[in-house]
Amino acid sequence: MRPDEVHGVQVYEIVRRSVLVQGKSIRQVSLDVGLDWRTVKKMVFEPVPPGYRLHSSRPKPKLGPFLAEIEKLVFPEEPYPAKQIPTAQRIYEILVEHHGYTGGSTQVREYVSELRSRPKEAFIPLVSIPGESESDFKESWVEIAGNKVKAHCFLMVLPYSGVWFCACYPKENAESFADGHARAFEFFGGVSRRSLYDNAGYAVKRGSGPIKGRERSLTDSFTELQSRYLFEAVFANTYSGNEKGSVERKVAVIRSRLFSPVPKADSWEELNQMLYDNALKAKEASERFHEDAARLLPVPDYRPERLVSAKVDKLSLVCFETCFYSVPTQFVGRRLTVKARPFEIEIFSDKERIACHKRCFKKGRYRTDYTHYLDLLERKPRAARCAMPVLQAGFPEEFESFRQRVNDNTSVGDRRFVAVLRLASEFGVEKVQAALSIALARGVTEPSDIRLLILRQFDEVQSAIRWENSSRSLSPSVERPSLSEYAKLMEVAA
Repeated sequence: MRPDEVHGVQVYEIVRRSVLVQGKSIRQVSLDVGLDWRTVKKMVFEPVPPGYRLHSSRPKPKLGPFLAEIEKLVFPEEPYPAKQIPTAQRIYEILVEHHGYTGGSTQVREYVSELRSRPKEAFIPLVSIPGESESDFKESWVEIAGNKVKAHCFLMVLPYSGVWFCACYPKENAESFADGHARAFEFFGGVSRRSLYDNAGYAVKRGSGPIKGRERSLTDSFTELQSRYLFEAVFANTYSGNEKGSVERKVAVIRSRLFSPVPKADSWEELNQMLYDNALKAKEASERFHEDAARLLPVPDYRPERLVSAKVDKLSLVCFETCFYSVPTQFVGRRLTVKARPFEIEIFSDKERIACHKRCFKKGRYRTDYTHYLDLLERKPRAARCAMPVLQAGFPEEFESFRQRVNDNTSVGDRRFVAVLRLASEFGVEKVQAALSIALARGVTEPSDIRLLILRQFDEVQSAIRWENSSRSLSPSVERPSLSEYAKLMEVAA
C-alpha cells in the first residue's frame, strides 16, 4: 500500500510495526512504502507526526526595530489605569503616527498577543507573624464643620490579629506620618517589632535614581522616628501592593464601612474620635490580639514633631510652608524655632513657648493673635480699626459698638478701645463682653470704669488682702469694702 493511499498516522503505524515488531530493516521498509530512508528512520522514533517545527524565530525586517517600543507600551514603567490600557490596534496607530512604522497591523497585533500571553508572575503563600505591622496612607472625602474636604487617612494594621488603627489628617506629610505612628502604638499598647511601608517621600529620600531592591536611603525624620520606637522598617517594591496586602484589604473594608456615606464631624478631633471608637470595638472583639500584644515593644514617652528655624519679619509674622503665624512684637527680626505638628504650630524662643496657633494648609493664609500686638497698638492706636489681628479675633458686636461709641476722630477714643482689648486679654472675651453691654447701656466709656464693672460682676476682688513682711510674721489684714455701694453711686450717676 502506497503512503498516499492511507492516513498519515496509519503510515506511521505501518512503518513502526514493520521495523519494531516484524524486524524489517529501515531500507526494506523505505522501499515498501516508497519513502526516503531518512524519513522512515524519523518515523521509528516518533509515534505520531510531530508537526511543523520552527528551529529559529522568523525574521521581522519591518517590525524588528520597533519591538522595544511595543514592549514599553504593553508593559509601561508606571501602569496605566484599567480603562486606559492601549489596545493592539492603538499601539499600531502610535507606531505609525509617532515612530514611522510602515508595516501592517497584523504583525503588531500578533506580537502584542505574544507578549500578553507570556507566563504571569508567580507568588508564594505567606503567613502573618505576631508583633508585625503594615502601614499606609489613603485618601477619602469627609465633611468637617460643613465643608467637604479631602482627608489623608493613616492606617496601621497588625496582620496576625487583624486589629487596626486609623486617623485622618488635612495633609499627608512627615508630621502626620509620625503622629499616626504615635497614636497607633499608644492604641495597641506597644510598638510593632517590624513594620512594612511603601516608598513615600517623607520616609525615603529622592534624587538617587529609581528605587530597586531592598536598600533605602531614609529621611532624617523617619530615622528619628525609627530610633525613638526601635522598630525594624521594611519597604515594599515599587508598584507591589500585594506585598502589604493586609493593609490594602483593610483600607477597602474601612472605606466601605466608615467612609460611605461621607462621614460628618465638627472638627478633625471629633472625626478621629469616631474612628478610634470603631477601632476599639474591633480590638476588643479580636480573639488573637493577645498574641500580638505579647510580642510588642514598650511605648516610649515621645511626642513627634518637626523642628524648623524661621526669622520673624517686620509684621511680627513667621512664615512656615507658605503660611504666616504671629508672635509677640518684641521678637521682630529674631530667629525662632517652629515646632510643627499635624494640627498646630508652636513657636519657641530658646526653650520658652511664645506662640501657639492652629495650623493652616492653604497657601498664603494668616494666623494671628491680637494679644501679640497689644503693646504696639497702645503706641499706634489708630491702627486698631483695621488691624488684621483684631479682625481675625472675631470679637462680639459689643466691642465694635463700643469702638464706635468712643470714636471721636482723635487718638483718645482709639486708646480707649485698645484699653478694652487689653482687658479682654486679661479677663477673657466673655467677661468683657458682659461688662461692655452694661457700659453701653449706662453710657460708660472709661476703661477703668469697665474694669470695675468686671470686678464687681464676677466678684474677682478679694475681700481681704494679706501679705508677709521680711521677718515672715503675719502682717495686719486690710479689709476692703463691698463694691455694692460704688455700684449704687454709678446707677445714680447714670
